[in-house]
Amino acid sequence: MPRALLAIGYLLSAILLIALAGCGNLAGTAETAAPASPTAAAGEPPVEHSPTATAAPSTSDRIAFSSDRGGNEEIFVMNADGSGLARLTDHTARDYEPAWAPSRRQIAFVSERTGVAQIYLIAPDGSELRRMTDEQDGAVAPAWSPDGTQIAYVATRGEKTVLAVITIASGEIHDLFANPPRIGAPAWSPDGRRIAFSAADPTASNNREIYLANADQSGSIINLTNNAASDERPAWSPDGQRIAFERRRGGQSDIYVMNADGAAQTPLTDSPADDESPSWARDGRRIAFASDRDGNFEIYTMGDSGQDLLRLTEHPADDLTPRFPPPPPLRASDELLIATSPVGSARSLRLISIDSGQSSALTDNLLFDEITPAWSPDGQRIAFASDRSTFDIYLMNADGSGLVALTNGSSRDLHPAWSPDGQRIAFESNRNGSWDIYVVNVDGSGEPTRLTDSPANDGNPTWSPDGEQIAFASDRSGNFDIYLLDVANGGGASDLTNSPANEVTNSPADDTTPTWSPSSDQIAFASNRSGETTAGGEAIGSSYHIYVYTISSGALRQITATGISEQYPAWRPQRSQP
Repeated sequence: MPRALLAIGYLLSAILLIALAGCGNLAGTAETAAPASPTAAAGEPPVEHSPTATAAPSTSDRIAFSSDRGGNEEIFVMNADGSGLARLTDHTARDYEPAWAPSRRQIAFVSERTGVAQIYLIAPDGSELRRMTDEQDGAVAPAWSPDGTQIAYVATRGEKTVLAVITIASGEIHDLFANPPRIGAPAWSPDGRRIAFSAADPTASNNREIYLANADQSGSIINLTNNAASDERPAWSPDGQRIAFERRRGGQSDIYVMNADGAAQTPLTDSPADDESPSWARDGRRIAFASDRDGNFEIYTMGDSGQDLLRLTEHPADDLTPRFPPPPPLRASDELLIATSPVGSARSLRLISIDSGQSSALTDNLLFDEITPAWSPDGQRIAFASDRSTFDIYLMNADGSGLVALTNGSSRDLHPAWSPDGQRIAFESNRNGSWDIYVVNVDGSGEPTRLTDSPANDGNPTWSPDGEQIAFASDRSGNFDIYLLDVANGGGASDLTNSPANEVTNSPADDTTPTWSPSSDQIAFASNRSGETTAGGEAIGSSYHIYVYTISSGALRQITATGISEQYPAWRPQRSQP
């Protein structure tokens, strides 16, 4: 594929820069038509190495739960499909109420092994047991803060219960609320600003409600459910827009869901049995819960509207309080995912804050070249291209876990682009001899579907906001133009630009891969404009760094300035604030 496709690449995004060429100091992109691999950034040679390792195995979310199948309650984990059962604790005292850390490297739980219930931590393999609390009258119901630095829990203080928070690193404890009375089951909102919990209704002590309070103790505590039934165990959806909970009325409990403001309280289950303890999967599409509908309590999952019920456990003992891991937090500050490496070496993916410059590695394997990252619309998963065999499309969670190959073959698959609903990924591939646009289901079902069929080079797809069309770059007319494909109705591709020139801007430096910020007021891009040289005065070839241009002010800021090359910025989506 010609190098120009790479530069245009970045397709409709590059056109943004044309419109902004007269605004402030943002320079455009200059590209020649010299041939190069599409895996290389503009001006950089492709990385060549032999595949010496295979792809990492697929991992699914693990569900933690408690079960008395060993004679008393212990903590177990299993895969989200019920396979891979493992027992984590083995003690004569009760161990119960597990809660995953956002990092998935620890599980908090309650144990009575000292004679009084206290909060403990344990690694998912059963190692690194650590006691966290020393409450004289007991501590239960651990709930992690989204950043993983604190745990909220319910402490018994004489005749009262208190919602308390412990800081993991220091062990410091401070109390948040002691009212309403009989507080229980805290749940931290995904943005970390609020805590939902159950408590007794002061006007009707035999009734329990779901309440909402600000984590910084400001403002008023709000009764969300305000219902004659008893409501327990709130659980936030990963996007922070809904809360699942347990409602008991008429001698049975069911799983309900409501908006985060308490509106639209809707039952998801309606069984004569007890359905309890909801927990959302990290993608927000399934809910785990415990139910005794088959005679004893087992773990089930269902779709987020109550459909597609699936039983995961089958044991004569009671399996209780299932907990999916929470999604990785979306930061308050702006972050970019970039591919970075010494020039000519394999690239890896790093997450960098544009405010602090701090970064963390999401992939770090010198054997593999990993490029063109793309965030899922909800910011919880990442698609990217990796040459772990040939170049294929891979998926992973936003914290780098859960790696799975979405495509697998002898061809080269590059430049993934998520559909707006997060269900499909478009990409470019040369699997049929020429570069064409394909689309594949994110869940891996079915085979990739070929959308274009041209002897020319088609690449760099991007979806329309309604998910019905895909724009892409193609040189089928002799030079690169931008085409539009009607995906919803199966129509052919139409040429949008029809210009004798490639749709790029003009600058002595290479400015490539522009990407809008979620707030639409900034554009990040990669550039080799710095003109870096070695200590001996020799130019460093094609060393790219990340820049951010603020549209309102015209200010241009260099975000990275290391001795390595940084490319393919992808702005992390931000969760909308309720």
